[in-house]
Amino acid sequence: MPELTVLYNSVCPVCREGVCWMDKRTPKGPNGVVYLDLSQVPHRYEDRGVVLDDVRRKLHAVLPGGELVKGWPAVSAIWRRSPDLARLAKLGDLPVLRVFSGAAYSVAAQVLWWWNRASGRW
Repeated sequence: MPELTVLYNSVCPVCREGVCWMDKRTPKGPNGVVYLDLSQVPHRYEDRGVVLDDVRRKLHAVLPGGELVKGWPAVSAIWRRSPDLARLAKLGDLPVLRVFSGAAYSVAAQVLWWWNRASGRW
């Protein structure tokens, strides 16, 4: 399985800790996961239509084939690479649960965005 690139924003303390937690559980190297802090290189994916504020709102991932996904599909792609979390990703992607997984992620992401904005992080 080729490399998966995760785009995140380390300015959000919850996002930073979440990525740190996932980084410990996912493989590295050519078949692993690469985590890219877009707050450090904000223009890196502008050619793909991704700006820093997009990543502030939702986690993004570039799949091995080049497809860009965000929100729950990005989390699922990361978890599927982890021996500890792959079953949870498969469960969350079941047709019956996928809507709930996506909605729960979207609500949590929006709350985090507002909290970070209210805290003066952006």
